[in-house]
Amino acid sequence: MLSDEERLQSRAVKEGDYILLYIDNKRRRLVKIRKGAVVNSDKGVVKHDDIIRKNWGESVTLSTGAKAYILKPTFYDLLMNLPKRITQVIYPKDIALMIMLSGIGSGSKVLEGGVGTGFLTAALAYSVGPEGHVYCYEIRKEFVNVAKQNLRLLGLSDRVTIKIGDIRKDVTETELDAAFLDVPDPWNALGSLSKALKPSSPVLIFVPTVNQVIKVVKALEEHRISADVHIYESILREYQPKPEALRPYTLTIGHTGYIIFFRIIKA
Repeated sequence: MLSDEERLQSRAVKEGDYILLYIDNKRRRLVKIRKGAVVNSDKGVVKHDDIIRKNWGESVTLSTGAKAYILKPTFYDLLMNLPKRITQVIYPKDIALMIMLSGIGSGSKVLEGGVGTGFLTAALAYSVGPEGHVYCYEIRKEFVNVAKQNLRLLGLSDRVTIKIGDIRKDVTETELDAAFLDVPDPWNALGSLSKALKPSSPVLIFVPTVNQVIKVVKALEEHRISADVHIYESILREYQPKPEALRPYTLTIGHTGYIIFFRIIKA
């Protein structure tokens, strides 16, 4: 059991911690704390040394007198700010639905085809926990290098194996719990999925166009390895939190892509 002093220390910001410095909804900065460094903003400056040993949720005063709050970053905050992006990524609204539909959790063994920047990869690794694992296939080496770097930044490298290979023909793993595909022609990977997944395992495919959805559905009918097929489009709209003028934000993310869900069955 932690002593009162240890409990207080666990709530205090230390050098090397990431913090979310929140001034307002337009000024949210993910910052890694380093002695002697400063955070600059149009609302003023604050020294990292003035943040160290502050508790999560406390405020700090900027050089202009403006107030900022020291918030503990969620995984969402880290994912949206730390990774380098060299490809289009799947948006969190789609990732969240895909993971919920897949049923994966702590200890799950997951297959991913098409790693790109590693955005979805990181979310999968976070979801399966330290006892699970994500096996990824990506044909482009430059994407693999960036994805591995991003996973290291997020502290998730040990939960992921990325292979330079083709999800359509190079998969060697078996008895996996779910699969996620973000590739241009997922209909050509159905044979690999049938071999790699346990019967009844969910498959989640993300594609940006209706044309691709049609090709996947036709392929599923031809291969006869699927049941419980569903197609989703996730639309998210955020509202500005002003009681006197509650309305949606003018700029919003509308269509991003289509999610195809089905379960693998024996042909």
